[in-house]
Amino acid sequence: MISSRMNFRPGITWCASAALCVSVLLSTVALVAFGRSERGLDAALMLTGRWAFLLFLPAYAGSGLVALFGDKFYFLKQHARSFGLALAAAMLVHVGLIGWLCAIGAAPARGVFVFFGPPLICIYILALFSLNALQRSLGRQLFWLLRTVAMNYIAFAFATDLLSNPFGVGFKHIVLYAPFALLSVLGFAAYASAQLLSIRKAFVAT
Repeated sequence: MISSRMNFRPGITWCASAALCVSVLLSTVALVAFGRSERGLDAALMLTGRWAFLLFLPAYAGSGLVALFGDKFYFLKQHARSFGLALAAAMLVHVGLIGWLCAIGAAPARGVFVFFGPPLICIYILALFSLNALQRSLGRQLFWLLRTVAMNYIAFAFATDLLSNPFGVGFKHIVLYAPFALLSVLGFAAYASAQLLSIRKAFVAT
């Protein structure tokens, strides 16, 4: 999600800003279409959540795709940090919508906060460790461990939501869940396969 070189560049700022604007646009469309009620906020949360997932996926699976299929996917690996910071920016709108739900007395169940709160925190911890000084203070091995645990925790949270009932009643439900559920499975498969390939290479080398 975040590379070892942490110098902020205009391109990264642009990506994060664009991701934030898309989240704002999606939520605005949902609220205009369904109203500024619980229904409209739920629709906005779903759309911004799907957008966030599409930003997370290349950050999570990009390196795995390169390991499995070669340099044709190098663009994803090269810009993994940009995707990760874009995810953090896009999720700001998602968090704001949750706060809005709470403000109108329609807060999600407590279990939702307990389960999805820690992965959300992980997103911003990784974004914080985009800073060179913080990453150096942690050290390469601890940063690798932090990144690995956090990224897989975030992936698990997305998968739990998307795989809960991807083929529910109605065509609309299937369209909004099934493709993303499939992408979630494929993303994990690419990540896990690459890790196993790396372990195998290390074992053969010894």
